[in-house]
This record gives sequence, C-alpha cells and structure tokens, in this order.
Amino acid sequence: MTGRGYTIAAAAYAALVFLAALALAYNPVAREGAIAPACIANQSASLTSEALAGPGAHWDCTSTSGSVSEIAALVRFDLAEARQLPIVMRTRIGLFDRLELSVVDADGTVRQSIFERDDVKLISNDPMFLADLPEVSETSRAVFMQIKGARHDPTVLRALLFPQDPTLSHGHLLALLGIAVLLGLVIAPVIFDLAFYGALKSEFLLWHAALSLSFALLVLFRSGLVVEFLPLTIEVWRGLLIMGLGLCAFVGAMFTCSFVENDKLDPRLRKWLPRMGVWALIASAIHASAFDFLAPLGGSFHSYALAPVLITFMLAMVDAYRRGSRAIRFQILGWAPLMLAFALQLLTYITPLGLPTDALPMFYLGTLSETTITAIGVADRFFLMRRERDEALIEAIELERLSVRDPLTGLLNRRAIDERFEELHIGGYETFALVDLDHFKKVNDNEGHTTGDRVLQVVARTLNDDAGTIAMRLGGEEFLLMMRGADAEERAERLRQIVSLRVARELPELSQVVTASMGLLVAPRRALPKAAFSDIYSRADMLLYEAKAQGRNRMVSEKLRPFSPRNKNDRRGDAKVA
Repeated sequence: MTGRGYTIAAAAYAALVFLAALALAYNPVAREGAIAPACIANQSASLTSEALAGPGAHWDCTSTSGSVSEIAALVRFDLAEARQLPIVMRTRIGLFDRLELSVVDADGTVRQSIFERDDVKLISNDPMFLADLPEVSETSRAVFMQIKGARHDPTVLRALLFPQDPTLSHGHLLALLGIAVLLGLVIAPVIFDLAFYGALKSEFLLWHAALSLSFALLVLFRSGLVVEFLPLTIEVWRGLLIMGLGLCAFVGAMFTCSFVENDKLDPRLRKWLPRMGVWALIASAIHASAFDFLAPLGGSFHSYALAPVLITFMLAMVDAYRRGSRAIRFQILGWAPLMLAFALQLLTYITPLGLPTDALPMFYLGTLSETTITAIGVADRFFLMRRERDEALIEAIELERLSVRDPLTGLLNRRAIDERFEELHIGGYETFALVDLDHFKKVNDNEGHTTGDRVLQVVARTLNDDAGTIAMRLGGEEFLLMMRGADAEERAERLRQIVSLRVARELPELSQVVTASMGLLVAPRRALPKAAFSDIYSRADMLLYEAKAQGRNRMVSEKLRPFSPRNKNDRRGDAKVA
C-alpha cells in the first residue's frame, strides 16, 4: 500500500471505530427496567428531612456532570414512572467510607440500609458492585443514595436501580462469554511470539508477548471477570485496575521502542518512551495508594498523570510514520481505537463534557484491534527480519565460499587447506601431490591469457574427477592433490598423465602439448603425528623441483616411514621417479 493509500485507510478506519465507540459509550443498549438518577445534590448534604423533602436549591436535576467527590454525595431516584419496583442498586466501584440507601414513601416513612465497603457485592462484566435496596413498596416515591467519603465521581454518577439482579440476565452471561473469547484472542499471540523468538532472537517479540499478557490482565480486571475467580475487595480490585493500566503503558512503551526500526524514530523520543512508561507505573502506584491529599481530585489525578504518556506515544507514532517506518503503520492501525478510548476517558474526566466514562466498549474494540492488527505487524516484521537475516547468511556463506575457493577454477585454495589440514590428515588424507604445468608461460605468451585460463580450468576439472581426492589450486599453474587410499600414488600418476590428453581433446586449437610435473609425498599419520601443512608442502615442493630438474613431465615420489630404532636417523623413506 502506498503512503497516501495507507493514510486514507487509516483515517477511515479510525473514524469508523471512533464513531462506533462514541455510540456505544454514550448510547448504551437499553437496560430493561433500569432507573437512572433524577437529581444530584450540588453541595454537601445529609439525610435530613429537608434534604429528602423534594425539589430545592440543594438539588441539581438538569445535569449529571461535574465533580461530586465531596465529603458526602447525595443522589435521588424518582419512582413515579417506574414500571417495576427496584430491588438492587448497581454502580461503578470506587473508594468510599459509607453507603446509605434510603427509600421514602408518600407518607414520609423512611427505610434505610447502611453498607461499608466490604458489605457490597462485586460483580463482573463491568467494574461494578451491587447493594440491596431497603423494601420498596407501591407507595414509595423515591430512593436516595448517599455516599460518604466518595473518591470517584462515577461511583455517584453511574448508579442505576434494577428490578432484578442484573447479573442473572442472559445479556450478562453473553457479555461474560464475549469477554472470555476476547481474553483468548488477546493471549493467543503469546504462543506465536515465543515460537518466533525461538527462530529469531529479537527483543520486540518478547515485549509483544509481555504486551499481550498485560492487555489480557487489563481486560480481566476492567471487565470484572476477575471477581468470578478471586474473592477481592473494592480496594484490591481498584488497585489492580489502576496498576494494570500503568503496566500496559510501560510495556507498550518498551514494545514501541523495540518494534520501530532503528533509524525510523527520533533518538530523543526513543529515549523518552521508556521514561514515560516508568512514569505511568509510578503515577499508577500513587493513584492506587489513595493518599488523602489526592481525594479532591477523585479519578482525575490518574488522567492528568497519564496525559503526557499518551502525548508521547502519539508524537512517537507521528515521527516514525513521517520517517517511513513500516512497523509503525501496523501499530497506528492497531492502537488507534485504544488511544482514542484513553483520550476519551481523559477528556471526560478533566473537562466538563458530560458523564465521566471509562469507554469500556471502545476499550474492548481497541483491545481486539490491537491484538489482531499489531500481531499481523509483528508477524510482518518477523518475516521481514528473517528474510534479511537469511539473505545476510547466504551472502556470508557465499563470501566464505569465495574466500576458500579459487574464482577461476572453483577449486579450494591455500586458505582452505590451512584451516582443515589436521582434520583431513587424521581422516586418512596421507598422500600429497604437488602438480605444476610445464612451460605454462609459453601458453600465455603464444596463445593469450584467455586460452591459458581455459587450460587451467580443464586441468582443474581433470584433477577433481577422482573420488578420493581433494584438488586445490595454490596459485598460477600450481595445484595440490590431497588423497587417501592404498592406491593413491597410482591414481595420482594416472591423473598427471590424463592432463595432457584432456587438454588436447577439449582445446584442439592449442598449438602445443601441455604436460605436468608432480612431486608426491606419502606422509602417514603414524610417521608425522603432528605434521604441519607448511612442512608437507615444503617437502612436496622439493620433490616437484627434482621432477623438473630430471626433465619434466614426470613424477618424483617419496614415502615416509614411522619412527623405529632401525631408521631413527632417516625418516625420509624411499624415493622413486615415475
């Protein structure tokens, strides 16, 4: 996809997800029989007869926005138009000192239930809790909820009354099933990350596995599914929620640093991302500790604290995209819904846009988007890096091959024998034949160097035809044969003689006969247990010199004998001319 096409696709995708999430966040599916707050006390109040008397200056019935995290928060639910009598109150978890629920009848009778934090029932699907109402009768006109020491605005603002336990509905069970499926999808990339890491030891694979696990934990905490398995308190659940978000921010920062290509991100942003991740953990720990001096801020402190983290992520993505990062394109598409969800949450907490929201539907959409699209990006980066690695490996092998082979003939060169001489000697290669073409300078002078090169190639193929022989070109017209087998000497002489025939047959235009001289040394391992190649070469070169001195086109050979008292003064053995 071109840069322009990607931009259009990313913008359309982000816009659709944003609109869908806004619709889900602000126009949730109707909850049958649920009763929302009618009015909220706009100042500190207590359950006095004046407070419960009905409309007055202390009630705000036109808006449910703004901060209500006061010493005491009072909410009124009118029952005049209720189709079914409510039996339970549900609201967002948050720290508080005491919860008082009061039912007021038309004749002024008041029935009241008082709850401490440990008395309420934590439920799944949302981070919510339930509290049973006092008896509600046909003559009841209102329910009042007072939360003393409230630390979280949504605990007051998101309260609803229900005619039955909402956790027993089919919709609730389906929601739990959907969350369980989402958890499975979020965790699935961990398996592939670890498998990929076994093939390509790259840091970003481990960070993506950690990111998937941290998002899985966040889904587990934010959905409330965790309370189905663990007996938590509000304090512990709240702490897990807060720290889960901080952990995701930290791991996300580390993943982005390792995922974006080295030259595709400003070094300053690459340095600041981990710092912002650490700050997210610190800010989350401070918020989870619920210090008294932060009480007036309610949930806004965490939003304020994470704002620079969100901004740094956005700057890093924009910078990497401008620099042409392939990896960041997947991350932008995958993370756009999550970034918008957190931005929406931040805005509703720190600005008077309406009811503070955790944008859970958008969070779930974002988590699914991050899981699928970022995982595809990780796989794309993995296969790209593996291809680059394989190409580099092939290039290295080819360079290595070229470094130990003669480029003209394809035979091994001196470096190859230097590196493997002892191994080959132990392996039975005990016969060494040094071959030199006679009067080869005349071939180059009379026929040209191109023809001379063709002669060398024919000679190389000839010498390399023997199955028990390793042929090497040492330079110029000089070749070395390392041979094994009891008949190595006879095979070497046969190869020497065939050289003239093969050259004449394959190069009939050649005006002279090409012959070869050979110096052959048989050096058994028992005779030279710690022989060096330079010693073997020197002796074979002397034998070759003798062959040339005796008229060329012949072989002079020698076989060394193992040491014994009888031949302790002469280990050379017998020499002969062929």
